[in-house]
Amino acid sequence: MQTDLDPKVKLLRHYERVKGIIEGKFLPPLMVDIDVYEGPCNLDCVWCSQAVSRRCVKRAVMPVETMKKLGPFSRSWGIKAWKIAGLSEPVLNPHIDVLLHSGYDNGIDMGMTTNGVLIDRIRNINKLTWLGISLDATTAKTWSLLKKSPERNFHGIIDNIRKIRTKYPDLDISIKYCRWSSSIHPDKEKFYPDIRRLNGKDFKVLKKHDNYDDAEKLPDLARSLGCDYILHDAFPSDFPKLYKFEKCLVTPLEGVFGADHKFHLCCDARNVYVLTDDYTRNGWKELPSIWGSKKHKDLIKKINPQKCLGCSKWKMCSVFENIILDGKFTKDYQVNFI
Repeated sequence: MQTDLDPKVKLLRHYERVKGIIEGKFLPPLMVDIDVYEGPCNLDCVWCSQAVSRRCVKRAVMPVETMKKLGPFSRSWGIKAWKIAGLSEPVLNPHIDVLLHSGYDNGIDMGMTTNGVLIDRIRNINKLTWLGISLDATTAKTWSLLKKSPERNFHGIIDNIRKIRTKYPDLDISIKYCRWSSSIHPDKEKFYPDIRRLNGKDFKVLKKHDNYDDAEKLPDLARSLGCDYILHDAFPSDFPKLYKFEKCLVTPLEGVFGADHKFHLCCDARNVYVLTDDYTRNGWKELPSIWGSKKHKDLIKKINPQKCLGCSKWKMCSVFENIILDGKFTKDYQVNFI
């Protein structure tokens, strides 16, 4: 369901959590990312900001028992929503339906982002609140070139979207489109170079290609499939220079449950800011006990946004630092009611 409201307005809905961040008394995260699978992806997108992180971790599949417990735990702790996406393709976990049951039965709003190739494996997709398919192309040729996968898989995705729309007419479905050009935006090799050097991983990327022409056909494709669409540009090469924030103050609003039982503070820099190496420890009691602790706050202080090439929370960080609070860039905003 689309609205004309800016997503940042959602902060007004959760005043107590915002107040908690200001006062240093963190309430549970509003939303968490859930990585049900970590390891090689079934596609190889040229701009993927997680390619380095993904290839530098051991393959991990979230156990069934963990997925069963995540729903009750999230409800009891106060988490409101899950974003099921992660370092890799979530449907690569063969038991993904267990997670959807767990969240749905415990009143969790769930959204899933998938590349769509394996989406027909999900049996209870109607339990989702929102489904996003990262298509990033409107022709099989462009899709195959940028994803390094046979063109037939593109046609399979389109067919599956049609089937889902017919079977579940009320499900909120969006085609996600990342507009990328090799002459403007960084490729996957540029993200988190320190991790890449430590692990000795290098990546070959396409040169001189983009999906800009395909983007012009996106509205027509979405309309023909009965879906919404979300079009955004890939991270620019000099993105940190454009940030209008100096600290990552919104970090306590979210988090990441890893398939390997690590809990990460940041969805963009997974394996960089890890709060606990086993959130299931001690009967799931460790995570709530260290949330808001000195360890948690000290870890947040270590986050230097200028070292983050791509921050998906940059708008929220800018609003929090300069409109909710007084920041270095407050003068750049008209914050008075005139």
